[in-house]
Amino acid sequence: MNDFSFARSQMGMLLAFHIIFAVIGMAMPLVTPDVTLQNASAPESTLKLLLLALGAVVLFPSLFYLFQIFKGQEQR
Repeated sequence: MNDFSFARSQMGMLLAFHIIFAVIGMAMPLVTPDVTLQNASAPESTLKLLLLALGAVVLFPSLFYLFQIFKGQEQR
């Protein structure tokens, strides 16, 4: 199998995958009519705690890294 036919078969599988899941996504509200965004979301306190935790996991290491880059010891 050459590269061109491999690329065509890969594109065909990707297209088939997206067609199937688009149909499932469009039919999902008909299967579950009583589920809304307000019913499906987590409580507000949980969302705030998650935002704080993820912010700490991302923010503090990145600030430490930037501090080491710009205020660290110069190497000569």
